[in-house]
Amino acid sequence: MTGMAGSAQPAAPQIIRLAGRWREEFPASPCAGLLYPAGAVFALISAMRGWAYDRQILVRHRLSVPVISLGNLTAGGTGKTPAVATLVTWLRAHGRRPAVVSRGYRAGRDGRNEEASLVGDVPVVCNPDRVAGGRRAIADGADVLILDDGFQHRRLARDLDILLIDATRPWGCDNGGSGRPLPAGYLREAPRQARRAGLLWLTRTDLVEPQRLARLRKECADLAPGVPVVEERATGAWLTPISGGTPMPLAAWIGRRVVLASGIGHPGALEIQAGRLGLHVLAAVRFPDHHHFTPADAAYLLGLGRKMEAAVVITGKDAVKLAGLPGTDSFQVLGIASSLVDPAPLHGALLGLLGV
Repeated sequence: MTGMAGSAQPAAPQIIRLAGRWREEFPASPCAGLLYPAGAVFALISAMRGWAYDRQILVRHRLSVPVISLGNLTAGGTGKTPAVATLVTWLRAHGRRPAVVSRGYRAGRDGRNEEASLVGDVPVVCNPDRVAGGRRAIADGADVLILDDGFQHRRLARDLDILLIDATRPWGCDNGGSGRPLPAGYLREAPRQARRAGLLWLTRTDLVEPQRLARLRKECADLAPGVPVVEERATGAWLTPISGGTPMPLAAWIGRRVVLASGIGHPGALEIQAGRLGLHVLAAVRFPDHHHFTPADAAYLLGLGRKMEAAVVITGKDAVKLAGLPGTDSFQVLGIASSLVDPAPLHGALLGLLGV
């Protein structure tokens, strides 16, 4: 592992959207305003549903073990998988048997999605019915549940609601402003719903300027008065051949020409990070989130890398599905370590939850 390089990227990469990726990025396009009426309807339905849960008109099911929910206000990736891993590590260190309960969005034939393969050996139950999934995890021996992507899934009662907020797109806009509701924008709920959280977890704080981070801190304090906040930032990065082997310090790759390929929720943040790490990203190939890669996809990336005389770099999330496909042995997997600047508020919330 090596520290963050902090080098400036020589030039903006060519953005290549494949396999319908444009649909996921439509809310950021100038044409997204055409869907404003649909967004208004979505926001109204979401508000009515929340109102019904707040007044216990809609039933919430409480299970026999503590439930920790991890979720977000915006569509797209906010860095939930590293957060899940952090919680699992802490809970196990305190003698608990955690399990992750996930909807299993775009799962494979085995019913598990790639995130289930990235959180280590912790049990992961993928079931669209999270109440049933939680009961199964408990029957299998779990004594605490982590509800993945659960902020809007209020049918399963939780004991701690952790809201993840991506500092690069906190309220649905890349400029830090407040965006529109789905499908006209990226907002699943209005930012004011942050007040429901028991803890705010700011991710990717190293990718925004200090002034913007200070503004985000103030916005969080205004939206969720008294709710504790933790901040996560990257602390190191490395590259590993997809076929395995010794991780290589990223310092040896500074300035190297690469094609960066991903099938994640928020590829823009990854591209910013790769540039700051010192990689010379010639092209950023964006597949849909949770994309199931095919041999044709692998061949395309291999051919693009050859054409540009660049190495193909992918994420760990995508490596799970690209590994073993023809021609991928030369692909490099970008690993990024992150940690909380001050984990005390999180630890305090977890200790209170467990009654320690």
